[in-house]
Amino acid sequence: MASGTTNLTVNEAAYGRTAYYKFDYLDLQTTGFLSSGASGLIGAANQIILDIIKPGEIVSDVTVQAITAAAGDTDFTFDVGTLAIDDPDNLLDNVALGGRAANESFSSTSSGTSLHTGNTGASSIGLLAEFTSLTPANLTAGEWVIAWNVSTAPIDYV
Repeated sequence: MASGTTNLTVNEAAYGRTAYYKFDYLDLQTTGFLSSGASGLIGAANQIILDIIKPGEIVSDVTVQAITAAAGDTDFTFDVGTLAIDDPDNLLDNVALGGRAANESFSSTSSGTSLHTGNTGASSIGLLAEFTSLTPANLTAGEWVIAWNVSTAPIDYV
């Protein structure tokens, strides 16, 4: 069952993460869990909003962990980002999430994409996850956690 964004415990945050989103294959099959098209901060179908990033906040250290490997549909990929809401891939791009083994993780620090991104605008933006080539009805297993760090630019405290 999906767990929404929340503050982590001290032990969980010890690795530089401040928020997480946990979901499984049943969530992906639930009507309305994935977007059906553009609406608000969502730019396309098969997206979810992980977090709302306020002006002056920075997102970094995005990691996705496969707790249980996908079964039934293992060809799908995954993007995470804040830019271009129709293709949010500036933090994680085209990660083979369906092909990840149990207990395997993938991080923005090793993905070749941006390590972090900041909201330099005047309005809040969404931290989005997008699934590509996913057929949710074919999934019979899979559980994942996405974790990230959100920090505020120091100038906000001056």
